Amino acid sequence: MKIKVLGSSSGWAIPRLGCSCRICCSTNEKDKRLRSTVLINDSILIDAGPDIYHQLLRFKISKINSIILTHSHPDHIFGLHDLTPKKCKTMKKVPIYGSEKTWAVLDKIFPNAGFRKEIFRDYHPFELNNLKILPVPVIHADNIHTVGFFIEEGQSVLGYFPDFLGFMKEDDKKYFEVDCLILDGSTLKKPFPAGTNKWGHISILEGIRLATECRAKKTVFTHIGHRTPPYDDLSELLRKKGEFYAAFDGMNLEI
Repeated sequence: MKIKVLGSSSGWAIPRLGCSCRICCSTNEKDKRLRSTVLINDSILIDAGPDIYHQLLRFKISKINSIILTHSHPDHIFGLHDLTPKKCKTMKKVPIYGSEKTWAVLDKIFPNAGFRKEIFRDYHPFELNNLKILPVPVIHADNIHTVGFFIEEGQSVLGYFPDFLGFMKEDDKKYFEVDCLILDGSTLKKPFPAGTNKWGHISILEGIRLATECRAKKTVFTHIGHRTPPYDDLSELLRKKGEFYAAFDGMNLEI
């Protein structure tokens, strides 16, 4: 399975306008991040944030076969405006997979856009291009249904959870030994937002503990915000912990 990281930032691109923190002032190209999305096997796009037009152009991607959505927050769906079949000829027959609640939002924002609607249900796997995709609901937003995906190809398993505070209680520690876990890296030490443990984003240090408990063979942090160190420092910190890595725009993975 091939995974290409098209974008690796949190809800706001990095650098943020007007910010003078270390990561926003970094000159390292790997610290310049657009909203999180990945492309699987050159054909399946997961999420389509407001930067998707520039991401597809940058990486010379002119055709995708399917889009699957984790949830309906703006940084994950607003790029669909540039992918409507009326504006993009190659999108005319491309299905968009989302939960029923995600599609309820899409129908309001993009009425009569001409998208090919496909609705998945939590814990019910579906197949795309010889991949088995299992949507798993996660704790993230207080009022937005959010899922991550376990994606299987042969014996290889990818876990993709870019917006994530935790698994549902009944799923806690249920999923073990994935080949690669791509996990929320919005902050380094403390969950975001501060002051609640009911919704939001897991910290990278907590993500390391979770990935270790789940025996993930490799973990890559994406959805990285500016409450983290710059790429070089973060990579060095993660390297000391084991098979942990910081994603960057353009990163290629294979499992």
